[in-house]
Amino acid sequence: MSLPGKTMKIGGYNYHVSDQGEGDKVAFLVHGMPDDGSCWKYQAPALLKAGYRVVVPDTLGYGGTDRPVEVEAYKVEKVIGHMFEIIDQLDLKDICLMGHDWGSAITWPMVLQRPELFRKFISMSVGHLRCVFGQAHETPERMYECLKANWYMYMHCLNGMEELYMANDFRFFRSFFCQHPEAEKVIEAVKQTGRIEWLNYDRANHVPMDYLAQAKDPNSLPNCKVPTMVIFPEDDMFLWKTQAIDTPRYMDAECRVEIIQGGHWSMLDHPDDVNKLMVEWFESEPSTARADVKEA
Repeated sequence: MSLPGKTMKIGGYNYHVSDQGEGDKVAFLVHGMPDDGSCWKYQAPALLKAGYRVVVPDTLGYGGTDRPVEVEAYKVEKVIGHMFEIIDQLDLKDICLMGHDWGSAITWPMVLQRPELFRKFISMSVGHLRCVFGQAHETPERMYECLKANWYMYMHCLNGMEELYMANDFRFFRSFFCQHPEAEKVIEAVKQTGRIEWLNYDRANHVPMDYLAQAKDPNSLPNCKVPTMVIFPEDDMFLWKTQAIDTPRYMDAECRVEIIQGGHWSMLDHPDDVNKLMVEWFESEPSTARADVKEA
């Protein structure tokens, strides 16, 4: 169930966008796989209480937004363009940006490409993308760490994955998403359409191409100029800790890395911890500090 919102025509598609609150303080939250904007249902009220205008889109293929069947529609650069189009249409400025999972793969390039739009950034689970993909070129140990964590991105590109997820009343799906506190709600959303369009994010954006881009030009992903916090859950089963901890290496602004309790969806299973860090970070004044890594 998406957060309450409106329909906006973005990139030729109908986007469901929740736009609550008012004022100059703006928070823009981008969900990941396999969720819609409702995964921020605990963060949006906390931000509203703190006086923020809170904008939460359902990205392409999710929730109340259109679900094209064409794989090419899910190219990450196209979806990033859609996010900027929402921002421009709503005339948003000085934004506090937050992403999770695939939402972080969308929001990291946003802060790298147009840093002037953003006041602060929080990435849930995902470090600077130069760490995520560049570590594969550092040592054999780091390479295996990356490849073992990303195995499912290859799996999602194979024939039969949609049927496998839905077979035997979603048995494989329940096992794969065992850390998701609301997996049953995701299953119900899939049952409504009988399709899993969000697999197209991995199909349209083959991860070896990201490794190749780093091999050809490590500087293709520049340092980040927006003050950034990475929140990494200790028990995350899809990402690995070093890609979060190494993020300050590629920052030209303040950076904090917080290691917290919980699994991959910590904004749902540990919302109080996430909300405290989120509001504190968004409300704080930028500092000249370059790195601060804290363990749970």
